[in-house]
Amino acid sequence: MMKSWEYIIKTKKSDIDYINKIIEVHEGTANVRTLNSEEGMVKILTNEFFLNDVELILKKLKKHGVVLEILEKREWQGVL
Repeated sequence: MMKSWEYIIKTKKSDIDYINKIIEVHEGTANVRTLNSEEGMVKILTNEFFLNDVELILKKLKKHGVVLEILEKREWQGVL
């Protein structure tokens, strides 16, 4: 069975929508959930097949000036 993974990320409030749109462009790769917009906390959900793709997207976002910090990368805890 394929495992699901989640990234807990801190970013600027103003970058949340941009991150979400970039992830959406890569259809089926991951989903973004805002945990706390005021604090810039988001969760990115994916499965083990797309882990490398998500890592690459996050690296490219940083390269293009998006401020983000991966606070946790863990097996999905079952909460959307």
